[in-house]
Amino acid sequence: MFRTYRRRLLQFVQRRKLSWHLADDIVQDTFLRVVATPSLPEQRFAQSYLYRTANNLVIDHFRRERILSFVSDPDMAFELIADDAPNPEQIAWSRQELRRLQTALDALPRHLRDVFILARVGGETYVDIGKKLGIPSQTAFSRMVKALTIVKEAMEQDEKNRSAIR
Repeated sequence: MFRTYRRRLLQFVQRRKLSWHLADDIVQDTFLRVVATPSLPEQRFAQSYLYRTANNLVIDHFRRERILSFVSDPDMAFELIADDAPNPEQIAWSRQELRRLQTALDALPRHLRDVFILARVGGETYVDIGKKLGIPSQTAFSRMVKALTIVKEAMEQDEKNRSAIR
């Protein structure tokens, strides 16, 4: 496939007003993407698949160029993007909050905790919870409301206690 389509694909990409080197990189990336695809296209669709992939890479290139044109130093552009990874302080705070929530959940009566876990952790509907626990779905709902109220009050009380200590 590479030998058959490389030259034509290179000409196709160069017609998009790209330098020879950049066009060659895009053609290489095109073949890499095709090879990395879990199921290669059938032979009769191979050419259109290659051209579509190459065209999409050209479009992506021009989008990046347009974005980088707004930045004074394109080499530093990606260094200015905020990191989504939580910092150590956020990780510590999240772990503390999880411990507080676990303590509040542990204090719930079992019948309320079961509904809470099935709904919030398991993502189950109240109808499904009712079937699993052998209770009406309305009872599952009212238990969830009660569980949420108790957990919210426990978390608020814990926060007040912490504020008083500080």
